Amino acid sequence: MPDDWCKAYATAIYKKGARQDPANYRPVSLTNICRKILENVIVSLTLCHLEQHKVLHDCQHGFRAKRSCETQLLTLTHQLAQSLDKRIQTDMVLLVLDFSKAFEPHQRLPTNGSLPSYKTGLRRL
Repeated sequence: MPDDWCKAYATAIYKKGARQDPANYRPVSLTNICRKILENVIVSLTLCHLEQHKVLHDCQHGFRAKRSCETQLLTLTHQLAQSLDKRIQTDMVLLVLDFSKAFEPHQRLPTNGSLPSYKTGLRRL
């Protein structure tokens, strides 16, 4: 991948509250459109290959076409209701993750209008 495609520019986008408070802005990384298209092609082809060769289990939701976190929740609710109706014991392990801090800036972005550039790695996939 060309070096220019690996550069991203971070900018701040207003969230809520007082516009003067830097904490009310979230960082957004602007990347090269060619890189985004390439990533999309790779992801699409990879998912198509996995679907064709039946590598993915039917229970996997969230990143597949016509499936989402909501469809996963509906499926789980339906299965739990069936188990209750049949009086079958159901054991579950719940993992609760708090992503609220995942999108907070780790360091403040400059407020003088300059956009810092930095290299990023291709992490999705």
